[in-house]
Amino acid sequence: MKIYSISTVPNQQIKTIHNNKKSYSTNQITFGISEHERRVIEKTNDLTKDMGWLDKHVFGGKSKARAQAERMVDLEDFEKDKELIRQKTVIEETKKNQELLNRYSTAIEDMRQRDSLRIQALEEAQRGHIQWQKEMFEATQKTTQMISEQIAAFASIMKEMQQMKTESDKTQAELLKQLIEARKANDIDMQKQIEKMREELQQEFEAKYKTEDIKTKKARQYAEMQEKMSKINKSKGFGKVGGYQKEKDTLMTLIGNSIIAEKSGEQAVVPNGILFYGPKGNGKSLFARAFAEQLNCNNVKIELDVDAKTNLTNLREAAKKAQENFEKDGTRTIIRIEEFDDFAPKGSKIVAPLKSLMDDISQKYHATIFATTNFPENIDDILLRAGRFDVKVPLAPANQMNTLDIIKHYAQDFADSTVNYEKVAEEIVSVQPNEAYSNAKIESIFKKLISEITELGKTKFNHTEIMNKIKEFGADISKDALNKFADQIILMKKW
Repeated sequence: MKIYSISTVPNQQIKTIHNNKKSYSTNQITFGISEHERRVIEKTNDLTKDMGWLDKHVFGGKSKARAQAERMVDLEDFEKDKELIRQKTVIEETKKNQELLNRYSTAIEDMRQRDSLRIQALEEAQRGHIQWQKEMFEATQKTTQMISEQIAAFASIMKEMQQMKTESDKTQAELLKQLIEARKANDIDMQKQIEKMREELQQEFEAKYKTEDIKTKKARQYAEMQEKMSKINKSKGFGKVGGYQKEKDTLMTLIGNSIIAEKSGEQAVVPNGILFYGPKGNGKSLFARAFAEQLNCNNVKIELDVDAKTNLTNLREAAKKAQENFEKDGTRTIIRIEEFDDFAPKGSKIVAPLKSLMDDISQKYHATIFATTNFPENIDDILLRAGRFDVKVPLAPANQMNTLDIIKHYAQDFADSTVNYEKVAEEIVSVQPNEAYSNAKIESIFKKLISEITELGKTKFNHTEIMNKIKEFGADISKDALNKFADQIILMKKW
């Protein structure tokens, strides 16, 4: 075998540039011609195969062809290197993307599992909330029915007592007449018999009267209970809401005073919307009704429909009606929308037209939207910006001062002298911040107590009964819900 050349290069890959050409070598001994040289020779032969001898060797055709061949081989190598680099880059990027995708997939799966657990917990809490609300409603209905039956029986008892007295008086008059006749006849035996009959009749009447009077007193107690319950239920305006003076003052300062001025015929700028948000059961919807009553505004509720377009149509109709009412008597309308995150969720098709409607619903229609939600983060951002919901109020579980006011609101007419309101409030608030009693749960505790004492024929409950009922019912707002609420407050401050 003939050796044409022997060459060595350093260990590292080196790049040499010669006549604008690039070549690569490795630490090796090369026997024979290189692959690069072989390809150059092949291309040179292809370019000169049709040339004559003179063209090749005298006029430099071969050397020119070789130079062209070298450029062609270098270009091919350059393109090959580019492709290899591209492929390597694609492989590396694909690997990185796959790793990133795996991380995202893992994170998404973790989020999905957390959301699944959260949703499951929310659904469980919702079921529990619905169940005890149902129980509270049934207990209230039962109490109301018992009271109504007793009051209805009261009239019947009074009528029976009147008839009994009339009959007794008639019988006594008859016996008295017979007694007078016996005395005239000097019939001693007859006188004794008549006196005995009169005495027995009086005793019988008193026994019956006493029995009926006990029933009457019980009926009177029921009537008193109904009057006290009616007093709570018939409260107007902010009187419906126990505690939360800060939130009441906020509403009056930011919007209430403007509505009063508007009603007086003054020029006033009234916000387009109010948003109350926070954990379920703290009275957001109650606040909306109370606010409308407090300011003597028209009060309209938009019932939530599964169809977003229907919701928007109903809101537009309510706005037009509000405009008509204002033109008649100058009264503003409060349009209540509960679960606003379901009414106009992020990405909903009604967001854009709803934005346009909210931009001038106050000035054009003389209506203000009072929206409530447990999940403000699910409301489209564009609706939270300035000019739409300028009044955003977080409604937290009651602190000790608010709890004390709520307890007195529901219990003061039914609590006996043993009840220590401050201690009761401390007991309710003591579970925070790990959990909390919603205002609806506090209300249900006292309505259940009222129902129980009514069944027992009592008109008052004591301190021990309240404390036991608090432990029996337990808190209904979880730690997760409280943490979520804290995040919502931070989020809403950005708008």
